[in-house]
Amino acid sequence: MAGFLKKLSLVPAGLRYKLMVAFALMSLIPLIICVYLSPMYIPPEFSTVWYVSIVLAITIIIALLGLKIARDIVSPIIDMAIKAKGIANGDFSSSIDVRSEDEIGELGNTLNLLTRRIRENMDELRSYGERTKEINVEINKKVLIMSSLLQVGNLISQGAPIDEILEIVIGKIGQLAEDSFAFLMLVEEKETLVMKINNGLSGEQSSLRIKVGTGLLGKLVLEGKMATLDRRSVKAPDAEEFLKLFKVKNCVLCPVVAHGRGFGIVGFGNSAADYEFKEDDVELIKLFGKQIAIAIENDLLTNKAKELAVKDELTGLYNEKFIMNRLEEEIKRAVLYQRPCSFLVFNIDDLGLYRQINGDLAAEETIKKIGKTIESNVTAVERVARLGGDSFAVILPEKNKKQANTIAEVLKQRVEVFGIAGGKGYPRNFVTVSGGVSENPIDGVTADDLVKKATSALSEAKSKGKNTIVS
Repeated sequence: MAGFLKKLSLVPAGLRYKLMVAFALMSLIPLIICVYLSPMYIPPEFSTVWYVSIVLAITIIIALLGLKIARDIVSPIIDMAIKAKGIANGDFSSSIDVRSEDEIGELGNTLNLLTRRIRENMDELRSYGERTKEINVEINKKVLIMSSLLQVGNLISQGAPIDEILEIVIGKIGQLAEDSFAFLMLVEEKETLVMKINNGLSGEQSSLRIKVGTGLLGKLVLEGKMATLDRRSVKAPDAEEFLKLFKVKNCVLCPVVAHGRGFGIVGFGNSAADYEFKEDDVELIKLFGKQIAIAIENDLLTNKAKELAVKDELTGLYNEKFIMNRLEEEIKRAVLYQRPCSFLVFNIDDLGLYRQINGDLAAEETIKKIGKTIESNVTAVERVARLGGDSFAVILPEKNKKQANTIAEVLKQRVEVFGIAGGKGYPRNFVTVSGGVSENPIDGVTADDLVKKATSALSEAKSKGKNTIVS
């Protein structure tokens, strides 16, 4: 019953349906009025046909006028309802055609204004979304760059090998953009730029060599200037030659300068058409170039410090380089004054086995103790050095082989008496040393000659059962 009443109701029906109902009602009412009033106002002489025609004509005219008025009222409302539904579904492209200036026209204008504002807001939100995406990309890029710079800085501060640092730096530069390349050329022998690291270039550039001062790269290294080659730059002949040689279209070139001297050049670029580098890109390559310069400078200082060092870090004795230079000097003096000069080499017996039994710390402590024992039992003019590992050397100026052999026997005994326990499983109760002796000029007239002879005698001492001196 409720469903039947709903079908009869005018409420749920559309406006067009209601308009037809209104038209029917407007037609019925004039007809009733005309039928009611016509006998009073139409003369009796009119025929029935005329009577009916007049009634119908008046009724139709009134109905059509009412329909037009109702249609003018309802049609814009229907259009607005359709547009409003479209707006609700996300369609903001169309607008309502407003033909009147009454309340319905104002409503249409208001709806059009609302649609336009919504469309503008949507466009603005879309623009903000795209810009936000670009900002996020830039932020992620800068975070990656900062992370790369910090990583390289940590490697430099930790004293990592220079080749490892350079490989990582060029790898990081190559990751700054897609389809990009990076390279590092360093100045090597005879003032020549040599390709050190190549990331993203063809194999032809891997063996490239350029004289410093010639071509674009050679001039930039010599002058210490940067160069940016992209669509904005005016291509000089040197630049055109470089781009052709490397088969690229865009490149940022930054010289690596330390102590006012050009050590090389780092490059970053791509082959994109109509490309323009941002200022951030150029500054970033400059930062990486400075890091490379710092790494190279640090490596040079480290190597210089090693060259200048004369002491062994573990024992505090002289190192091998110092003792070899000093031996050369003593031999020259001995030859000049026709005086003897002897050389001793000691080696700790079975230190590898001792290390396995007692551990690394105990082994290092044993090396220090033996080195101290030897040093404390020689004179002020005699020099003691650690040759590395478990070997020691002693220079004995003014001593012949017989005297040197006696001193070597005393030093061997002092080590044994010191009483460094070998531990369970060690072949002897106490740690011992074996030694070899050589003399200038009997066994040679150069430092290498004396070292070879003493080392050979040491090997013979080892073969004789260790804890022995051979001269």
